[in-house]
Amino acid sequence: MRRACLVSTFALGALLLYGCGSGGDNSGGGGSGGSSSPTAGAAGCDKDLTGTWDLFATRIGSTPASGIMIVGPDGFTVTTDGGQLTYNAQGTKSATWAPTTGAVRSIAVQNTPASVKGGSIPVALGGHWIVSATWETCTLDVASSAILGTCHGRPGEYTVSAEDWPYTIPTPENDLLYTISRTSTLASQFGDFGGIWTARSSTGSGQHCTITLQGNTITVDCQTQTEFAGVTHLTVGSDCVASGTTPSGLEVGARRR
Repeated sequence: MRRACLVSTFALGALLLYGCGSGGDNSGGGGSGGSSSPTAGAAGCDKDLTGTWDLFATRIGSTPASGIMIVGPDGFTVTTDGGQLTYNAQGTKSATWAPTTGAVRSIAVQNTPASVKGGSIPVALGGHWIVSATWETCTLDVASSAILGTCHGRPGEYTVSAEDWPYTIPTPENDLLYTISRTSTLASQFGDFGGIWTARSSTGSGQHCTITLQGNTITVDCQTQTEFAGVTHLTVGSDCVASGTTPSGLEVGARRR
């Protein structure tokens, strides 16, 4: 299995920053986080992650990377040195990818909703999703006990990596079925996603990731032959400060304004 990632908005911001920071060739600060900022929830971040977050990533010997994530019930915007990804969850759902250099790309988003409680995650995630760019189409089914996903691209294209796709997001292989199944439940600020999950692909290679969401922590332990092999850990404090580490030695952090 080449890629396995948790479907959560906060993790998306971390993954985007991870993608920018792991290459070691970034110039540092993120750009504007968008034209508007949702009002942060009255409760602590263990109840509601809505708001504007400053993202940071550092590693010895590499230039620090930073970014901005704005998230709320209406969608999210994540801005890093690689570009800006925006998702509009209202009305006709849509997304745009604006790379730092090059044309803005439109991404079509379709969703048949299903009831999945995301806890502190303000964006609705449940249901059947179809995400399509010019050359790539991915489908995702998100339920409280299982997440299924698959992607298709141009003939002969190994991964979801066409020029119209946000290249800072870790990319799955085309034409594989990815399955993330919950094996047990645990109390978590992430609602129905609380528990222990196992992520696999249809390659039959035996490579897999174990994802644990308990309390205010996310731990991903990957037994794979990829850069994700090892343990990734992220803690989101009720004081709206988050911190974590990746297998490559990257230290990631976030703070809500």
